[in-house]
Amino acid sequence: MMTPLSPSDTLVRPTWARLKRCDVRGVWVLLVPEQVLYPCPTTVEVLERLATPTRFGDVLAALAQEYDAPIDVIEEDLGPLVSGLVEQGYVRRVHA
Repeated sequence: MMTPLSPSDTLVRPTWARLKRCDVRGVWVLLVPEQVLYPCPTTVEVLERLATPTRFGDVLAALAQEYDAPIDVIEEDLGPLVSGLVEQGYVRRVHA
């Protein structure tokens, strides 16, 4: 069961989870030990923003402003996605 995220949670993509653009295939890849993952555009957007420790609420606010959408709608869409990334270890909660 996924643990819900709080806007005050600080998240970061671990340094071993490298997000790269594959120009040959024209897609983004997430390079993790012994795996290559092909994240969807929404996941890429989130992973790019979590290259450094960032509060989840700041990610939500930035995307709400960028897409001119209510923050609660953004949180409803991204909450499960980011929680899944945390559960899988591709994103970590950190103490800031």
